Amino acid sequence: MTSLEIFLVLAGLLIGSGIDAAADRFAREESWIRGRSRCRACDRRLVWFELIPVFSWLAARGRCRTCKAPIGGSAPLTELAGSAIAIAGVLCAPPDTLVLTVLLGWLLLALAAIDLRTYLLPDALNAGVLALGILMDAATHPGDWPLHAAGAVIGYGLLWLVEVMYRRLRGRDGLGRGDAKLLGALGMWVGVTGLAPVLLIASLAGIAAALSMSIRQSSALSATTAIAFGPWIALGGFAVWLIQIGAPEFSGGFY
Repeated sequence: MTSLEIFLVLAGLLIGSGIDAAADRFAREESWIRGRSRCRACDRRLVWFELIPVFSWLAARGRCRTCKAPIGGSAPLTELAGSAIAIAGVLCAPPDTLVLTVLLGWLLLALAAIDLRTYLLPDALNAGVLALGILMDAATHPGDWPLHAAGAVIGYGLLWLVEVMYRRLRGRDGLGRGDAKLLGALGMWVGVTGLAPVLLIASLAGIAAALSMSIRQSSALSATTAIAFGPWIALGGFAVWLIQIGAPEFSGGFY
């Protein structure tokens, strides 16, 4: 591995830690970036050696050193996911797309972490995914930008139409506008032909997650069960993008 690749993999742990903390603060309507990390149970400020990704959680056995309240597993899981994203980029992305690919994965991880907690997908992060896609197209394949722009428009339009039609037919919201914005932003990356596999992966993963949640909670799924769809759109988008850059013959000529 090159020094850049090693840096991205290790940085992924820190990025994941920051994403988990930011998502928790967003859910509590606190500042994303300001303020020191504290135990949510006893309000004690954490010291530096309690903030080492993964290792600090393992050393403390998932509990606060002072009050012994459980910390929860979201932090180490998000930290490992941040590093896994970098590893996936190293394995699949050509050198000229590596950094932007990893940045995309981290943005999608942040969106997923927030959506799982709040059922919201912040416009600023969706806009970041779109902006990086525009930069990727301009830097690597400027001649294909109309096809990728079409993917953004169609991706947004598809889920916007589903959202509007569901509301009219059922009289309630069934899909958030943030989901449409996220699929549109990912359309700038994967192009028109990538939208169908993104939705297929997202739908299958979402159904599997809903069934798993139903089994764990011993409750039946219903038409009113709230399910965060954004994380699975993010998963589908990143997976399809990795396939496209790793095996261009499956990209339909858009990469």
